[in-house]
Amino acid sequence: MTSIKAIYYGQVKIIPGIVCDGYVLEDGTAVMSERGTAKLLGMDQKLLNRMRTNSIPKMLNPFIDEGLTMRTNLVKVVAFQSPYYGRKIVVYSSKTIESLIRGYVLAFAYNKLRKNQQHIGQRCTILLTTFVQTALDSAIKEACGVDVQVQKTAQKYYKDAIDLLHQFGFHCSTNKDIATKKDIVNFLQVPMGTLNSFLYKHKKEIRPVKLDSKTIQQMGSKAKRLNGYHISDVVKIAFGMDTARGIELKEQMFGEMAPTMKITAKDEIQWRKILAEVFAGFDLRFNHSIDHYRIRVDFFIADLLLCLECNGYCHRSYDEEEELRREKIITQKYALLRFHHKISLQTLFNGILRIKPKQVIRLYDI
Repeated sequence: MTSIKAIYYGQVKIIPGIVCDGYVLEDGTAVMSERGTAKLLGMDQKLLNRMRTNSIPKMLNPFIDEGLTMRTNLVKVVAFQSPYYGRKIVVYSSKTIESLIRGYVLAFAYNKLRKNQQHIGQRCTILLTTFVQTALDSAIKEACGVDVQVQKTAQKYYKDAIDLLHQFGFHCSTNKDIATKKDIVNFLQVPMGTLNSFLYKHKKEIRPVKLDSKTIQQMGSKAKRLNGYHISDVVKIAFGMDTARGIELKEQMFGEMAPTMKITAKDEIQWRKILAEVFAGFDLRFNHSIDHYRIRVDFFIADLLLCLECNGYCHRSYDEEEELRREKIITQKYALLRFHHKISLQTLFNGILRIKPKQVIRLYDI
């Protein structure tokens, strides 16, 4: 087994009601977790595991692609949205899964499946029909000149994103593809504290690079020690932070899909204007750090001991344990109200009037 990294995570929805964990590896390969593959095929995960550790069932052999093995990859999940972040999991490539689907469909058609396996054949027939419909739809749109690109591979994504950064004027102070924090804050036009807060929150997947003394001297810096960030991590920072520049990048990269990826800085800026007017005369602070902890909240009203967090649809993919830890620290002294960026002002202030210190209220459903 080869141990490589799964850098992207997503929930694959092919059949209504069936949601499976999908990943893209650092080499661009699309895979599914073993649990997700079993769920997709409608089989017990133990059966899939036995096929991997023993061999493909004999009744499938005549219908499986020649030379196919159930050899799988053991990958480390570094996609922070995944519930298995930091763990090693077994995955199956899309090629292996497609071959299994075709094999079960043919075995089902020739009545070679045992009674307790016929439901797998039925499921795979539904899947194959769905794939054909999708391929036909894409072929027609492509023939008509409509862009049907659904998802770029990790390698192409990074290449396009890095090129886009350069087009927008991003420059690394070092001769290598390593940027300093100063490079990043100047490009994104954000305070250093905002960048530090983001990096701390994502420290598991964004690691600094220690610069050698020669590189530091060539930059003209007098610092004895200095860290930098590889250009691929700068992509994560630029696309991950809610900044005006980040919005431009995402709109250029993803077009109309950009607003659905993450709450946009425009929404937060709009709320800043609204709350600044409503709380005129109060001690209202933006992107405030909570006491000595390196935890920041979007809005803090000191007079009311109230913290407000403006979240979008992406709040459902946050690291649940990390968010609970943050909430526990914040509510030691303050009230915490988390709200959806599309919520009405009336609903928000109903929550503000109801909340008390050491409480958490979530206003996500709209």
